[in-house]
Amino acid sequence: MSTPNRIEIDEKLRGDSAICKRGVETDFWRMVKEMITKLRDDAKEALVLIDPSDISGVSQLQATAKVVDQLIAVVEDTAKLT
Repeated sequence: MSTPNRIEIDEKLRGDSAICKRGVETDFWRMVKEMITKLRDDAKEALVLIDPSDISGVSQLQATAKVVDQLIAVVEDTAKLT
């Protein structure tokens, strides 16, 4: 029986966390993170230059920046679970 304060992580999440932890500690993740961070930075820079009336373009650039931040956070936060 588990204590009320203990967080139980199911086996799939535990496995995902172990994979992410091994991945985050590699040069490959650093390279991928650098590449997608550049993508985010390019999108943010393009936001400064884009015509404000181009609502579709603005939305796409904002979404790109948001998705990159979310991806990095999910991978690194999952790695912290183990």
